[in-house]
Amino acid sequence: MAKILVLLESPSKVTKIQHFLEEEFSENQYEVLASGGHITKIADTGTWGLGIDLETMTPKFINERTKAKNIAAIKKAGKNADVIVLASDPDREGEAIAWHLGNIFEGTGKIIKRATFNEITKDAVVESFRNLREIDLDLVKAQLSRQMLDKIIGYLVSKSLQKSTGLMSAGRVQTPALNILVTRDKLIKAFKEVIYRKISVINQAENILLTLNKGLDKKVVNTEKTSYISTEQANEIIKSLSTSYQCSEYVAKEFETRSFKPYSTAGLLQDGFSKLRLSAAQITVAAQKLYEAGLITYIRTDSTRYSAQFIKEAKNYIETNFENSLYKDPIIIKTKKDDKSQDAHESIRPTDLFITPEKVTIEDELQKRIYNLIWWNTVKSLMRGPSGLNHRWTFMNNGYEFKQSWQEITDFGYQAIKRSTFDEGIELNEDDEEVAQNTKNPKPKLEFKTGFTKEISKDFIKNDEAKTMPPNMFNQASLIKELKNLGIGRPSTYNPILAKLKEREYAIYHKGKAIEMTDKGYIANNFLYSKFEDFFNLNYTAKMEETLDEISDGDYNYVNWLKDIYTKLNDRVLLETENAKTSDIPCPKCGEGTLVFIKSRFNRGRGCSNFTKTKCGYREYEQPDGTWKEYVTPEKTTETTKNKKPAKK
Repeated sequence: MAKILVLLESPSKVTKIQHFLEEEFSENQYEVLASGGHITKIADTGTWGLGIDLETMTPKFINERTKAKNIAAIKKAGKNADVIVLASDPDREGEAIAWHLGNIFEGTGKIIKRATFNEITKDAVVESFRNLREIDLDLVKAQLSRQMLDKIIGYLVSKSLQKSTGLMSAGRVQTPALNILVTRDKLIKAFKEVIYRKISVINQAENILLTLNKGLDKKVVNTEKTSYISTEQANEIIKSLSTSYQCSEYVAKEFETRSFKPYSTAGLLQDGFSKLRLSAAQITVAAQKLYEAGLITYIRTDSTRYSAQFIKEAKNYIETNFENSLYKDPIIIKTKKDDKSQDAHESIRPTDLFITPEKVTIEDELQKRIYNLIWWNTVKSLMRGPSGLNHRWTFMNNGYEFKQSWQEITDFGYQAIKRSTFDEGIELNEDDEEVAQNTKNPKPKLEFKTGFTKEISKDFIKNDEAKTMPPNMFNQASLIKELKNLGIGRPSTYNPILAKLKEREYAIYHKGKAIEMTDKGYIANNFLYSKFEDFFNLNYTAKMEETLDEISDGDYNYVNWLKDIYTKLNDRVLLETENAKTSDIPCPKCGEGTLVFIKSRFNRGRGCSNFTKTKCGYREYEQPDGTWKEYVTPEKTTETTKNKKPAKK
């Protein structure tokens, strides 16, 4: 009987996976333990506290203090094991964790293997243990490169940011995300609305809705690139119109609306925010619990595809449980080359469609809503959507062009399903706008051909006031969508990015609403993009992600790449730190020095520039209302002295 030690990340998976293995491989003896995630971190030693050998670009790892008991238990269990199977999560981060766990047994001669599974079900776990593999060192190199890259940029630039502004945090992906928000906020604040006239012809009795599209110059009206109609122009246009509208073109095209697509991490976070009004953090925590419970597949993925086996099972489920032959193959979404390690598995879906929202046992209400969302999205992504014909007419009236459209729905597809109380019933289009459900648009009283004339009284002409609108500010969902579209960040980074922006008080989140920028966010962004723009521009950041993908494919030498980034950034930071501007505010205590920003774990702090010379210890800290208050060391009291522990001899 072989003794096998299995190492996972999460303790919540231990019992279930041990049961699967003992049931299927009864000839072996299994012990399953959890590392609790990362057991090591890069040391804060050496140059800039990076913990990296800058010649070889080799990080120095130390054990996490909080994982001492876990490591001790793993070492003890490993002494009696014949084989050690590393079963951390199936992504680059998980591969690196497996590598660190394997290093615990370096030099012991133990047989060490890697197992990965995309879902915590018996079939998936057993299959992975029948096909054990070696650790993928290319994935490990990519993850270590990411860790070193993030630390180099984060530590060095944060030093400069802190000395010049008193703010504490910059990051390789966090900073471009901040810039996206600040840039949009500036656009909104600088926006100047334009009041214009909107001319239309509306006869509700006949479902006529013609809108003026082009003027006499054949240019589209009321756009920023052309021109807006003034009150005087509107009056002239109306005067020149007759009652006869000649149809110059009629087109009818088939359409099908399929708003539900297989969930990537970004897709789930977007829908969870837009449909359920939950934060990215709430969605991530709930989805992780569902994954660990074996109810859904792995949640960190760029993939928008299902396995052939699941599609086969889903087709059978849909054809058996729904009427009208609704099954349809999922939409294939073509994207740029995705992260090798996070597109290697499926999109997020239920592990078993027969565990319906009605049948699933989940006590936590938030987790239940997330499960329902994933279950229904999966089912509807494998069904045909509303379809029919899009009709479009073009009319001419004395040189002015009008348009009318009508969507004729002939098959409601998944919208015809009887509404379940467990289905949120919200369908959103690409612009995050809600799609009308199971609704037929009234048919206009028009001929379905080209060349006819429609007589409409001038009494039906409408001359309405309208105004231009600023671009929408990003919310958590739309920011994640923008990051994904720009190729910035990966599934594992979306939630940490949002969390860091909030933690550093650069942005404020409101439930289900737009993100609000703070003065600190503006200060940080303005400094970083005036001094380090070339390290944080969007193309450069996206290129970094592509390079990390190449490293994971074994196609790129990361050492020279990291050395080049470090050298350039080090020179820049040294220069900026040397030139960091001190304030002209005299020290209130000694009057000789001036106030300079000092390192603070809390709010921004300032202290006397003469501290190293005269030991003037004046300090002050920024208050929530933006004012500054002197820090006064608490006086020692008799009570304090009594409670003070005696010094060790």
